[in-house]
Parts: sequence; C-alpha cells; structure tokens
Amino acid sequence: MTPAFSKSVDVVLVKLESESTSTRIAPPFGILYLASALEKAGVSVKLIHRSGTPAGLEAVVQDVLAANPLLVGFSVLSGPSIRPARAASLRLRKQSPVPIIWGGMHPTMLPEQTLMEPYIDFAAIGEGEETLVELVQALAAGTPAGAGNEIPGLAFRWNGTARVNPVRPFIKNLDAYAPAWHLLPIENYFYRREFFLSDFGSALPGLIAPYISSRGCPWRCGYCYNQFVNKRSFRAHSAARVIRDIENLQSAYGVSAVVFEDDNLFTDRARALEIVRNIRLPWSASLRADYFGRWGEDFIHELREARCVELRIGAESGVLRVLQLMAKDITVEDIRLSADVSRRQGINALYNFMVGVPGETWPEVLQTLDLMDEIDRGGGGVVVNGPSVFFPWPGTPLYDQAVDGGFRPPRSLEGWAGGWGSNQSLAPYSDKRIRHLSYFRSLAFRKDFSRLKLSFLVRPFAGIARWRWKKRLFRFPLDYWLPRGVLRGIRALGLRILPGVFSGD
Repeated sequence: MTPAFSKSVDVVLVKLESESTSTRIAPPFGILYLASALEKAGVSVKLIHRSGTPAGLEAVVQDVLAANPLLVGFSVLSGPSIRPARAASLRLRKQSPVPIIWGGMHPTMLPEQTLMEPYIDFAAIGEGEETLVELVQALAAGTPAGAGNEIPGLAFRWNGTARVNPVRPFIKNLDAYAPAWHLLPIENYFYRREFFLSDFGSALPGLIAPYISSRGCPWRCGYCYNQFVNKRSFRAHSAARVIRDIENLQSAYGVSAVVFEDDNLFTDRARALEIVRNIRLPWSASLRADYFGRWGEDFIHELREARCVELRIGAESGVLRVLQLMAKDITVEDIRLSADVSRRQGINALYNFMVGVPGETWPEVLQTLDLMDEIDRGGGGVVVNGPSVFFPWPGTPLYDQAVDGGFRPPRSLEGWAGGWGSNQSLAPYSDKRIRHLSYFRSLAFRKDFSRLKLSFLVRPFAGIARWRWKKRLFRFPLDYWLPRGVLRGIRALGLRILPGVFSGD
C-alpha cells in the first residue's frame, strides 16, 4: 500500500556550493536525478541550489521551514562545500524537527564519521535514488526513523551508534530516471566559451550545455573516487535516450554545443560513437591518453568527423614511475602521442596534471613541469591545466599510502571542509613548493586581463609568476600572499574590485 503524502512538499533536496566559488557552477546532477526517482514514486520535491553565502544559507532555512517537508537532504562533496551544508543543517535542526539526510560522495566514503554529527539523522551510501524513495515511504507511513533499518544503502544512528546497511546494488536501467530539470532553471547552467578551458577559453561555439550520460569508470587510477564510490563499474543511458535529450536541448533552448561530463564516455566505445555521430552538434569529452595509440589515429579522425572540438585528457605526470604509483596505466609517450595526434586532427585538447602523490620526489615534480611546458609549446589548440595538488580520497589505494606517509585524516566532518589548491593542507611527505604551482602557472600564462577592473595591478604579479615558472623558483611566495592581504583589506571596506584573480586559485 502506497503511503499518503500530506506535507506541502514531501522532500526538499539541497546542494550548496562553497561561498568562495568564483567559477561557473556545474548542474547539481545528483539531486536532479534523486528528484526524478522521488516524483516517479509520487513524492513531491523542491530543489535548492545556491551559493553558501550567509544570505544563501538563510534562504535555504526559510525555504525548508516554509515547505514543512517529511525529509530534507543535502548533497555533499568532500571539501569546502561541507561548510555551508553543515551550517544550514545546524540552523535547521535548531528550528525544526525535520529529519536530515546527507548523501553524495563524502557520506558515501565516510558514513560513520558523518553520523557523528548529531544534526544528521541519515546518510545515503552510493546511488541514492531507490534508497531515498524507500526512506521517504517509511517516514510517510509513520515508521520511526530508526526502524527503516532494512533499507539498503542507508546509514543511521541506532541506540547511540552508527549503523551502516549493506550497499544497494547499482541501478541496472539508468534510463528509468532523468534529471528533473523542471525543478530548476536549466538556462542558468548553460554557458559560453570563456568559462570552459580555464583561462584559455573554448573552441565550442555559442550556447554550451553540460550533459552527463553515464556513471563510473572501469579503470583503476589510485587517486580517483571511482575506485571506492563506483567500484570501477560503468552504467550508462542508452544511446537513443542521450541523442533524444540533446535534440531536445537544441530545439527547446537553442543549445549549439555539448560538453559530456562523464568520467569516461568512451568506456563503451560503440555506444559513444553512436551518440556523437548522431547528435549533429560540436562536442567535448574526456578521453584517456592511451586510447590514441590503442585505437589509432583513424579513430581520432572519426571523432573529428563526428564534430569533436575538444578533448580533456588526464595526463597527471611527466614521469613513468609516478604514473605507475598512480596506477594510471598510461605512459609518458602515450601523453606525447595524444598531443601530436590532437594537433594533426585539429582537435583542441586540455591536459590536466597533478603533483603531490605519496612517493613523488621534487625532481620528478620538475619533470612533470617540463612535460607541461613541452606540450604547451607545441600549440595547435593543445593547452595545459594545473598542476593540481593530490587530495587523498578515503577508500582509494593512494589514500592508504598517504596515511602510511604521515597524512592525518580529519577526525570530524568539519576537518574535511578545507580548501583546494593553494589553500589545501599538505601531507608531511609533500614538498611544500608544490602548494602554489597551479597559481603561479595560471597567472604566468594568463592571456586575458580585460575582465579585471584593475589589471595594471595584476600584470606585475604575472611578470613575477612568469619569472618563477621559468626559473623553477617557488620558495618564499611573498608575491602570493601580498595581494591577498591587500584584497582582504579591500573586502573589509566592502569593495570587490579584483574578482577572480587573487581570490581563487
């Protein structure tokens, strides 16, 4: 018997971004899919996606109080976005008895620690669509919160301790659900070229739509959340469904290009080719570097003929030994070949690099910087991003190695809310010079200062960054800290005159 839902809104799902988010905000695909499952089960849903500013937090609290739901859920990623989700949950708990569930990557990786927070009643582990439906049905039927203890994929407190139920099997038919875009203004998530390939712009034309067609990746990269969260599995929407969705985006909104946000679109090569051959729009996707050699240049030419404009490639390191430490299963020659083939085929490529994995030495970091420069000098629409600093995701092989090397995992939820990039805490095994590499490189190679109101103040620091990068001198980064001190003073006066330069790295 289906429970009767009596609240004005049965469930409110919230995704809060970090207060300091200065780049474009990606669609909250997680709560969009959850809403689809809930509505399919007859549950009414309200979605909230905001920046985690004080005003945003207050709006979330008031919206939830006004909705008076059976349940409120927060989608949470490890890192800075924990802070606003935590603040909003605390404020809600003080003003309402509504049960609170956290889901997403962080609760999936650390459910017991998540439930140490008294204001969190439940944690969803893994794919939450079916778990959330069953929990809401139990609550609507008047079942006591702790009595939902047979629901797979659910964690909760029982007699003062965290109980974690077995993980629910992955959804077999992903086509059963679709992002509930009628609950959010989809136009807010379209963007144009200046927001894609970092400061380097994008070759995609017109109005660009982000789209995700699959979940998971079968590869074994030791730093990747897929190892733990998706268990190296791959699930996908049917090609026909994806083609139809993109046709609808084109006809309804005038979308003229697509960015596939999949972890590995080409896991199922035949399916991916069917999609890109039939969407009849320019597109961008991620592609492994070893696929260029494995499948040959004819395959890349085929992608170009199917209107591929850009590829995003996880190069990660310029040293074979470090790539092996990462279990990346590619070589440095794979990286070089992929850059050469991309240039010959006229496809733009963005290469992402990483430093700071356990066991990497400073000379090896310098070899990675050398490969970045080598690739960048080749031009032809091939650009380099990073290097980002390795972050130990719980449950991954490199996490265990990081702990062995002296990394101390935070013992509380708040401890995982640290910043990324230059604000990221470094493990004892990390050379401290890696902290600001991405900042110095992005400023050194920045080409567009036109959007900066006081660009004449920024240019001298860009010159210093170029000198640092050329000489590989990264100690005593006073030129990193000085403008931030000035910026803090400006903000204290209520002014915002240097957006997006010194505030985010």
